[in-house]
Amino acid sequence: MGSSDELAAGPAIARTIELAASLAVLTARVAGRADLAERARSLGREARPLAEADAAAYSDFLRTRSDEDRARTIEIPLQMAGLAAAAAEVAADAAEATEGAVGGDARVATLLAEAAARAAALLVRLNGGGDAAEDATARAARAAARV
Repeated sequence: MGSSDELAAGPAIARTIELAASLAVLTARVAGRADLAERARSLGREARPLAEADAAAYSDFLRTRSDEDRARTIEIPLQMAGLAAAAAEVAADAAEATEGAVGGDARVATLLAEAAARAAALLVRLNGGGDAAEDATARAARAAARV
């Protein structure tokens, strides 16, 4: 992997949310649940621009050390935590709509989304946002416990 392929934590989290959402779409389609597939697609679309936004916010903060830029380094991971929790929930719903191994993709998606929520919450804490993402991590954990 070359240096242009390396990801910082925030963009990696955003991509993990996209991946989890994509896996949930697969299972939802197999289960005949177009509603869940569309919810998952929507979450993936929302997560995509957060990778670049987070990288820019962190870069700006390192350059300026301003309170405004620090706030963005909290705000964006907080948004990611919420999206990750929603992705975990929709993936768990998709998994529950199937039987047996067919729901494997959605079960994996749920676990990936839970990890993304926890990772985003860690960034929120490290960047000075305290436990602001606690609700999102709790939601993601409840979804993961269902699978």
